Amino acid sequence: MLFSNGWFVNQCYLAYESPQTSLKQSYQWCIILGGGMMRSGEGYRTGETADRFVQPLLLYKKGLVKKLIITGGNVNIKGLKIDDTQESKKVKEVLIKMGVAEKDIYVEGEARNTHENAVFTKQMLKPFLAEKILLVTSAMHMPRAKACYLKEGFLVDDFPADIKKKDTPSGILDLFIPQERNLTKFAELIREIAGYVIYKLVGFA
Repeated sequence: MLFSNGWFVNQCYLAYESPQTSLKQSYQWCIILGGGMMRSGEGYRTGETADRFVQPLLLYKKGLVKKLIITGGNVNIKGLKIDDTQESKKVKEVLIKMGVAEKDIYVEGEARNTHENAVFTKQMLKPFLAEKILLVTSAMHMPRAKACYLKEGFLVDDFPADIKKKDTPSGILDLFIPQERNLTKFAELIREIAGYVIYKLVGFA
């Protein structure tokens, strides 16, 4: 009953998700963390975290970011999991169709997790580590992602996307009526918190 309560689950998200931010400067580099932005299959079918590339697109259009790096999306595990999404490639193609210059998009397609996102993009941006970069990922994922990038020596400003918390007052349904979808939301949050703790223990964050 507790974990299916909309008000309780939202309070947990309010406590953990990174807050929305307003940019006070422009950035040469914006790193977009992959994972769930595209679905597999023919054509371009956006996934549940597509906001991760929509927000950088809007920032690019405003001139607040100059170059975009899309990292990750490779979740193949030999013999256990097969993924043919080609997420980074497809996101690049969509961004080009939506007006981003191809020369301003870079792809890192080998990272399989958040730690590797930071390690592999560091290899690409070694000459620019003294500059602040803008990091974009889901608000729930941002605490772990930012910790990984700071651990690798980046100067990071974060710009959370795919925000799941609600700042508006809860209605009767959220306060009193349990809903199955809240169990899923709470499970996702617990998994992310566990990931953050594990990353701290093994020294990735």
